[in-house]
Amino acid sequence: RLWFMNLPPECTIRIYTTRGYLIDTIEHSGTESNSAASWDLVSKDGMDIAYGIYIYHIEAPNIGEKIGKFAVIK
Repeated sequence: RLWFMNLPPECTIRIYTTRGYLIDTIEHSGTESNSAASWDLVSKDGMDIAYGIYIYHIEAPNIGEKIGKFAVIK
């Protein structure tokens, strides 16, 4: 499980491969005290993801966006 921390109350998290393929989308709706969202490392197609580098894009209305990367090591 991968946790995204310190999120705004409303945001969309998109996870991509380094080639730009959309792996999964997470819609986060939380509160100030619940600013975390988890991902089970399963693609939108229901398959376990492979090890490697992934890109995340967090988009929050009226706040902005953040792009980063993470590695999965099995």
